[in-house]
Amino acid sequence: MKNEKLKIKNNYGISLIETIIAVAIGIVLMTVILVSISGFRDNRLLDVAADQALSVISDARSKTLNSEGASRYGVHIEASKVTLFKGAVYNQADSYNKITAISSLLEIANISLNGGGADIVFKRLSGKTDNNGSFVIRLKSDASKSKTISVKNTGVANIQ
Repeated sequence: MKNEKLKIKNNYGISLIETIIAVAIGIVLMTVILVSISGFRDNRLLDVAADQALSVISDARSKTLNSEGASRYGVHIEASKVTLFKGAVYNQADSYNKITAISSLLEIANISLNGGGADIVFKRLSGKTDNNGSFVIRLKSDASKSKTISVKNTGVANIQ
């Protein structure tokens, strides 16, 4: 037994426990990445929709101030879209209407305009409106993520 040599066994393989740990770490990392990307996407959708709605309102005011077609212009607001229309009253069947739909993940809510209703109509020459107020664009899945569009009686709109 004096001459007995110690035998060292070299294991170069990966154990089952090591594999399970590596897979679990990968799953956790992927989950964190996907949640971050989803949050970024949601914020980007809100930003784009708010910018589009603001653009439609500004376009209607600009067309009214420029007396384009010798007419007034307005914006009709619904849960899934905003519509630029020609004239003092919204007509759903008018072929002039320019519809801007928002993402199906979003909704327009809390429409609170002076005089009630869902239309903002601008006055010729001044660009003012009697339909000042606000509305909210929000995520359907998380109403706490939202953007508020405010329209002043001067006709100027902004995002809050």
